[in-house]
Amino acid sequence: MNNHKNNRPVALITGASKRIGLSIAVELHGRGIDIAIHCNHSKIEAVQLANQLNSIRSKSAYVVKKDLSECNAPQEIIISTLEHFNRLDYLVSNASIFYPMPINDSTEKQVNQLIKVNTTQPKKLMLLASNEIKKNHGAIVNMIDIYSQRGHQNHSVYVASKAMLLELTKQLASELAPDIRVNSVSPGAILWPGLEIEGIETDNQKKMRLQIIENTAIKRIGTASDISQTVAFLLLDAHYMTGANINVDGGRSLYI
Repeated sequence: MNNHKNNRPVALITGASKRIGLSIAVELHGRGIDIAIHCNHSKIEAVQLANQLNSIRSKSAYVVKKDLSECNAPQEIIISTLEHFNRLDYLVSNASIFYPMPINDSTEKQVNQLIKVNTTQPKKLMLLASNEIKKNHGAIVNMIDIYSQRGHQNHSVYVASKAMLLELTKQLASELAPDIRVNSVSPGAILWPGLEIEGIETDNQKKMRLQIIENTAIKRIGTASDISQTVAFLLLDAHYMTGANINVDGGRSLYI
């Protein structure tokens, strides 16, 4: 059923109910774009966000709940978005799996799931969304990671999955040109889990945070808005950019 009675552009954001994804949703919505909020476990937060956005602009946000590790998830997410909004202009692949997985201790199942969610499914989403995005000369942004270019101890599979997505970004930028621009953003130290969730941190977390800050040119942790503003720039303003990756890391990549 099509509830989208206006001709506003639409963005689908995966993993949009919390953290950076939420910030991207709020940023794009503030620029006049309607939002398909994808979530998996965080449906309560996704509905709260949708209600918040809909209170600002009626019928401008919609929740799509789906586990990206399921084979048909990309198809179902795209279908649900189009059934509701009847158009799609922008795609932001933000959802990912991140946790320590030393290569020697990882199981085949763990490796396959991480690569599937971080690489394979974003690729499917891009291809499935491309026909609709092409109609509106829209754009795609993939969320990568600065460590995809340099490695991260005990995160070998995660790093590999993000490195593959970075290369897919470049490849699809070529293949989907000139009608669709495809770029990516690589965040550095943006949100610190202990402080963000509980307002406190362990001694080890504090020590690591201070070390990261010391090895960052700007000497501070970034914010979610640093990322969301960059995503908005790539989607809406960077009309002559495609196949590009922007490190938003305060200069952290200069030291690693």
